Amino acid sequence: MINKFIWPLRILFFLFFFISGFSKIYPNIDVAIHLFEKEQLISIGIPFCLSTWLSRGLIALEFSISIAFLVPFYFKRFTLPLSSVLIMFFSLFLVYEVFILGKWSGNCGCFGQLIPMSPPVSLVKNIIALLFLGFLFWKRSEISEKKTPSIFFLPLGYFFVFILICITSPNICFNRSEKIINADSLSIEVNLLKDKFPKLQTEKSILCFYSPTCPHCMNTAKILQSLIAKTGVDTHYVVFMSDEEDTEKNIKKFLMETKLKAKYTTMKFIDFPTDTDVPAILLVKNGKVEKRFFGNDEDKKFNKNKFLESFYKLD
Repeated sequence: MINKFIWPLRILFFLFFFISGFSKIYPNIDVAIHLFEKEQLISIGIPFCLSTWLSRGLIALEFSISIAFLVPFYFKRFTLPLSSVLIMFFSLFLVYEVFILGKWSGNCGCFGQLIPMSPPVSLVKNIIALLFLGFLFWKRSEISEKKTPSIFFLPLGYFFVFILICITSPNICFNRSEKIINADSLSIEVNLLKDKFPKLQTEKSILCFYSPTCPHCMNTAKILQSLIAKTGVDTHYVVFMSDEEDTEKNIKKFLMETKLKAKYTTMKFIDFPTDTDVPAILLVKNGKVEKRFFGNDEDKKFNKNKFLESFYKLD
């Protein structure tokens, strides 16, 4: 009777690792991988060049393990031990984040932006996963497995997935500069956009970075548009990511739903000057970025009261 739980658990772990990998490339692979690198790898001191390869390697590993749970090859000798070690490693890292760094809130990045999850919740999730893996270890004698003609079948499968991800997302992997990723000077945004929006150099302005398919960007744009009337400012500029398919169609939909009235331009994510999450709202005065709000973390995201307070302080 208990054997009936083995295949449902294998399917569950297939979904577990597949969603974990997929969420790190959703909804735009370049944007999602960059955010994963910045928030989970570079933020803990991993060098930029190493993080670009490590991020893709980890995502490929999650996809590979998910598939391995569905195939009968080397399941007891390879899939179970590797998946257990991987989850234990991430659990130890979460313990460090929660109990040493005191990070009880915010998104741990385990499921990217697809399923935001705090470190404590993710730790509980991993503990439950380890209990289920323990059950599979306990019943491993009743699990059949086959040997492929060569043990190299498994690493070759992983290498194929890794190369596929690098081909799909080559921009950041090979071209994006470390200077832009780690830019400390917020004025770099203004310098790169001064030809498109000359008044950024001389007036008090609002500069926004959005993805046209990002729900958080739409909500922020709606709120910000209602505040523009209160400020009386007419120097409101928007930069949209143009990496997604049907960019112009998505921008038109964005403008219609948000009733946004601002001059805008488009820019590929590879050329985005800001290292922050979208939506990003920057308050600019005479070419210098004085304040910015970005992402969805409580202490950094856009807040209308804080925005108005910061805006009026620029006078």
